Amino acid sequence: MTGPHDRRVGAAADMAVTAPTLGRLPGDLTSGVPLTERILSRLPGSRLAWILIWALVPWLNLVAVYVSGAEEWAGAGRVPVSEVLNRAAVSCAILLSLWGAARITDNLRRVGMALTEVVEQDERDVQALFRGVNSTVAPLLLTAAGVLVLPLDEALTGAPLAAVIQAATWVIIGIPLWTAIWVYLTLQRGFDRLGRGHLTLLGYRGDRSLGLRPVGRLAFTGFWMLIGSVGPLVLTNASDPSGVILGVAVLAVGVGLFFLSLRRLNRRMVAVKQRELTLARDLYMQAYQTVRDQPTLEVLQGQIGLLNAAEALEKRAERIQEWPFDDATFARVVTIASSAAATIIARFLLDPIGL
Repeated sequence: MTGPHDRRVGAAADMAVTAPTLGRLPGDLTSGVPLTERILSRLPGSRLAWILIWALVPWLNLVAVYVSGAEEWAGAGRVPVSEVLNRAAVSCAILLSLWGAARITDNLRRVGMALTEVVEQDERDVQALFRGVNSTVAPLLLTAAGVLVLPLDEALTGAPLAAVIQAATWVIIGIPLWTAIWVYLTLQRGFDRLGRGHLTLLGYRGDRSLGLRPVGRLAFTGFWMLIGSVGPLVLTNASDPSGVILGVAVLAVGVGLFFLSLRRLNRRMVAVKQRELTLARDLYMQAYQTVRDQPTLEVLQGQIGLLNAAEALEKRAERIQEWPFDDATFARVVTIASSAAATIIARFLLDPIGL
């Protein structure tokens, strides 16, 4: 008769035989570089200098609006604090978007190495998981759409000069912001494809994330990039209703996609955890069945080894995570998302009464 331990060894052997070799994955995944990274790599001189220049564009916008008198507050000879805070938020969003795009590109290499051991991918070409991250057309189209939509409130209120300055500014700052958003959307689509694969235990050496920690790190990097760049823009953009509406829509879709795209992967990890728990319970049942059939001290002592093995397997299985990041990171994601939502809702409720 074949025992549970023998079945487990046989299953592991089957997985070792059937798991495909994904040696092409690391190189293929790193071949896609976001638009902003390609732009920075082709500009002459210091990369850091160009990043700082990009981040200064919102302040040039502020100067242009003030000098031209394009806004009502410019004619009064003073700059409202809200406008200063908004430019600071835009500069931070640009820096965070550029950092996030570069960091995600680097993390894709680590994800590629992790997937070779823990995921059995059904798609013909594994590099298709994150295809589109290097798109040029998509970020430029999104930038063009922003240039058309965001200056609408100035144009409709009879401030054509302000609308022109706003449009010209978004031609420049829209590229890093929309590239970051596009990279984020591409990541979520890739995570959804990843969840359609088959997790194995080949990469599990006591790692609670089943070897998927790089995936969780990449997901959280994208999430932080989205919240950190778009959230402050929404909170400080009181004078631009169209920008606020667009920002809220981006945040809502982005947070929703974060959980939906990882849901398949979550179900796979839960299935692995349940399979390991079932194995431990089978060992318990086998040990106690023998004791029930022969309830003697000698038989119980003979089953001590099996009971200890079952207990060790149960503790090992209970440690397996259900998401590709630990509980503390998951709690941070929920806290950040709920805090951002509460702050935005409070802003909409308090602004009309001047608070």
